Amino acid sequence: MQELPYEIEQEKVNGTVIVQIKGRMESGPLDKITQTILDEMIAPDRKFLVLDFSELRYISSLGIRMILDVKMSLQKKSKEVALVGVSSSISQVFHLLGLSGAFQFYDSRQDALKYYEENSKK
Repeated sequence: MQELPYEIEQEKVNGTVIVQIKGRMESGPLDKITQTILDEMIAPDRKFLVLDFSELRYISSLGIRMILDVKMSLQKKSKEVALVGVSSSISQVFHLLGLSGAFQFYDSRQDALKYYEENSKK
C-alpha cells in the first residue's frame, strides 16, 4: 500500500472541529481528507471548522480545490471554515488563485477559536 504524502490529526473544542494537515497535499487520495472532515462536521452542534496548515509544506491546485469543495459543502449547512498557520508561500497560492477573500485566515488556533467563541454567543 502506498504511503500518503500527508497526515491528518483532529480534535474537537466545544462546537469547533480542528483538523491539522501535515506534509504535502498533492496528488493522491485527497478524498480521504474530505471524507474525514465532512464526517467530523455532520453533528448539528459542530458549527466551525479550523484547518491548521502550520505543518503543511505544499498544497497543489487539487488540494486547494478540495478545501474549496469542503468550504462550499459546509457553507450550505451554515457552518464556517477558517485556515490557520498558513505559510506565506501557501497564502500566495490562495492569493494568485483569487481565493484569499473566500476564507478567513488566522495566525493561530487560539485566534480562530476566540473569534468563533465570540460569534457563537451572538
